[in-house]
Amino acid sequence: MHKKYIDIDDFLFSENFTEYVINESVKQQKKWKAYFKAFPDTKYAADQAEKIILGLGSMEDHTSLDEVPDVKLHNQFEETWNNYREEKSKTVILKTSKFIYRGGVAAAAVIFLMISFTLVTNYISNKNTNPEYFSVYVPTAEQSRLTLPDGTRVWVNSETEIKYSNQFNTKERDILLLGEAYFEVAHNEDLPFFVTANGARIKVTGTKFNVKGYADDSKVETVLVEGKVELSRVGDKSGSSIELTPGDKATLNLEDSKVAISREDVMDDVAWKDGKLVFRNIPLQEVCKTLERHFDADILLAGDTENLYSHPFTFTVVNETLPMVLEYLCKAAPLMYSTKYIDDDGENGIEKIEYIVSAR
Repeated sequence: MHKKYIDIDDFLFSENFTEYVINESVKQQKKWKAYFKAFPDTKYAADQAEKIILGLGSMEDHTSLDEVPDVKLHNQFEETWNNYREEKSKTVILKTSKFIYRGGVAAAAVIFLMISFTLVTNYISNKNTNPEYFSVYVPTAEQSRLTLPDGTRVWVNSETEIKYSNQFNTKERDILLLGEAYFEVAHNEDLPFFVTANGARIKVTGTKFNVKGYADDSKVETVLVEGKVELSRVGDKSGSSIELTPGDKATLNLEDSKVAISREDVMDDVAWKDGKLVFRNIPLQEVCKTLERHFDADILLAGDTENLYSHPFTFTVVNETLPMVLEYLCKAAPLMYSTKYIDDDGENGIEKIEYIVSAR
């Protein structure tokens, strides 16, 4: 464990620390015992973080998403937050919920915790007129679903962060997105719904659409399933925008600001929210990026694969494992793959598998 944890936020952001608190992992117990022996000055911050995690983890509800009473979760979160509201970060408590989920707490409780967070914080900060931004983050290989205060339903894909302010649904309905999400927007003509994603800005009043704009992508894709949206470039002072109709897929090139519109089966682009990955003539490099997020894996394109970066693949992943998918890629193109075991520190070990794809 090479990193030194300074304050409460550091511990709350640590998945290893949450595993240590929630699951009482023997492996993590040994690591953290050695850590606190080496850095006894961090024990107070760790104890405070542990109280917060246990406070959130004590929310007892194992019913389905439709059955969880929002008011109950609202009150439970309020009690936990009031105990530790003097700590410097509110957003970090929200982000901690993703780790508690991995620790075994009911998924319904975690998702409704996200939903209730804005309501609770608004109640606590009702005298604060300055906008404060909260975030929902979904880690690699996971997906989540939440309902915003206006009733809008959002499916959030892996490695995605959504931000919105405590003025959402009162003065504005603005969402900041980094990653991919599918929206079913509650209709409100008086208060348009905006999504800003990695250079693109989408305006809607009530519709169903998907936006994909990861930080390492050179494009932003907007797919319209139902309704109407207007797409524009952030910072464009001309006021020009492009209106999409159902079935349109708009791809904004972030390098030249050009937008390409195509007509295709848009349901392929939103299949991820139902647990499927559908690839239709997708280049190898993009396929591997998607597989890394979906399977929480490291895939390295090595050797002479540069000539195959743009090689298109068409296939669907439903219940297949990553090795099964890689086997298919190797049969469909002149590729082969090998594996290498690495640990959390990047040294040889047995913690994680790195998949190395190369030309044969």
